[in-house]
Amino acid sequence: WFGDLDFGMIYVDDPMPKFADWRGLDDDWFFHLDGNSNYRNEQGYYFEFYGRNLGLESRDLDMRGGKAGRYELRASYQEIPRYLGHGTVSPYAGVGTDVLTLPADWDQTAGNDNSFAPVALESKRKRLGAGLTFKMGRKWSYELDVERQTRKGTEAFGGGVFPFNGVAFPAPVDYTTDLFDMGLKFIGEQAQIRLGFMGSEFDNGYRSVSYDNPFSLGFGDDVAQRALEPDNEYAQVNLTGAWRISKRFRVSGKAAAGEMKQNVAFLPYTTNPQYADLALPRSSLNGKVETSVYKLAGRAYLKLADRLDLTAYYKVDERDNKTPVDEYTPVMMDVFVSSPRSNRPYGYERKQGVAELRYRPSYKIRLNAGIKRDERERTYQEIIKADEDSYWGEIQFVAWSWLDTRLKYESLKRDTDDHVQQGNYDRDEHPLMRKFNMADRDRKRYTVEFNVTPMERMSIALSWYQTSDDYDESVIGLTDGEDSAINLDFN
Repeated sequence: WFGDLDFGMIYVDDPMPKFADWRGLDDDWFFHLDGNSNYRNEQGYYFEFYGRNLGLESRDLDMRGGKAGRYELRASYQEIPRYLGHGTVSPYAGVGTDVLTLPADWDQTAGNDNSFAPVALESKRKRLGAGLTFKMGRKWSYELDVERQTRKGTEAFGGGVFPFNGVAFPAPVDYTTDLFDMGLKFIGEQAQIRLGFMGSEFDNGYRSVSYDNPFSLGFGDDVAQRALEPDNEYAQVNLTGAWRISKRFRVSGKAAAGEMKQNVAFLPYTTNPQYADLALPRSSLNGKVETSVYKLAGRAYLKLADRLDLTAYYKVDERDNKTPVDEYTPVMMDVFVSSPRSNRPYGYERKQGVAELRYRPSYKIRLNAGIKRDERERTYQEIIKADEDSYWGEIQFVAWSWLDTRLKYESLKRDTDDHVQQGNYDRDEHPLMRKFNMADRDRKRYTVEFNVTPMERMSIALSWYQTSDDYDESVIGLTDGEDSAINLDFN
């Protein structure tokens, strides 16, 4: 056995509000305890223990053990405190629940200072995990990891009320997330492959929160209700692998297909009894999104194996949103019935191809040049298809062992299809308006970097870049832009 233990006392006096956030340290005495321990024997059995902040609310614990080359068992536990409100007050009773009520003597015209009481906007996340690795011979292994995360407390939330824009109040937090990850892995001399499955399930202990309207005018808007984060689940099957065909050629790839679902029952449009007969088009969203990622990468040495090589990859990323489209009639601020509008299940397909050539004419100089093609297709957007071509050149020069210099130039050009108005719910945008992240654009970027290592334990990095953008097809909106920055890092 071997290890170490660090313990003592911590006293915190009148800390800054953000000091306790994440740490769990407030105005008080605390017991400090850190430690780690390791065990090894000649038969290959081992045990490892790691603990940090064990006497605080930010404690972190990790344990693992097994037999080298055969199996491993592991477990972990972590707490993460968040203090989100400092000096926060609220007139609502029932903080920490899903029903918030105002005092009986609440005066909506002047308020009542005596009705406001301190409110702790804080939460604590707990993570409990376990896993195992079982090796079947020298090349095959099986991995399994499970984790449960819980988060409880309160956080700031807001909702619209009539006749003003909105009201802020403490909403309850009661989240539970279960994570699952398993995989079968093969590692050979020339090839590696892993077949995996991962999943997550999120459960919210509170479906909604209702609150008294502090500015009610008697239009049926006395009580409002707002939905909280809905339950949902995700599952994915993935396959990764790499194959070294020869000393000069290696390929790797990844494929993944997943599905997200959310089907929590809808709340009514409003709690206003005047619109109790306003029917929803369906009882729940029946949301469903299918995701897929395919990536193929290769690396080949061309001609001079020690001086010239080529790196390339191709990637397809798709988000197929199959959520049904329906027409809804919202009630604004629980008083005004809005015009009907449809939901927009956004989706996209993105294809990327990159090739980079690297040449090293001498020990001190390295030259890089590359090209990239990025194609995107979106649904329910003003620009359905956009293509961007990128070219870059780079030189790295090592004048001395303690100085590394890099100069890089990039040119990017984005071309888009015709602009198609999607409508903005009775407020159409100007037909000449363009969103800068989807508009045609020419970009030039210059980068200069210096990395200095004056001594073994010291490094200095100085970098500068400048970007110039020209949105040559935009009439209204962002038409041009420049961005530059200087960064200095010292380690």
